[in-house]
Amino acid sequence: MERLNYYRQIAQRIIDDYAKYKPSYGELELLAISHLDNYLLICVGWNGDRRVHSTILHLRIVAEKFWLERDETEEGITQDLLALGVPTQDIVLAFHHPEDRKLSEFAIA
Repeated sequence: MERLNYYRQIAQRIIDDYAKYKPSYGELELLAISHLDNYLLICVGWNGDRRVHSTILHLRIVAEKFWLERDETEEGITQDLLALGVPTQDIVLAFHHPEDRKLSEFAIA
């Protein structure tokens, strides 16, 4: 339970930090949303006459592991997680097919 609470703090901190950025174009807003161990960073607004509504980041905590469902950040939050001391066996690159995950240093599931 202690590790789960620590991981929740890390996830919240990561999305809150990314939500502080101001997109370099358009009238866009970054929203950090967390609910039931799902952590989302969403970009909404207008870029000229084009509506923008996209998910930048989706991070889940499942069975005390981070599941990266989507990561459109420039550096990748995997590096953030590693820098915060999360071991590779607690990070699942869920956006990769399970067969492909076997080829990485990260957890399969």
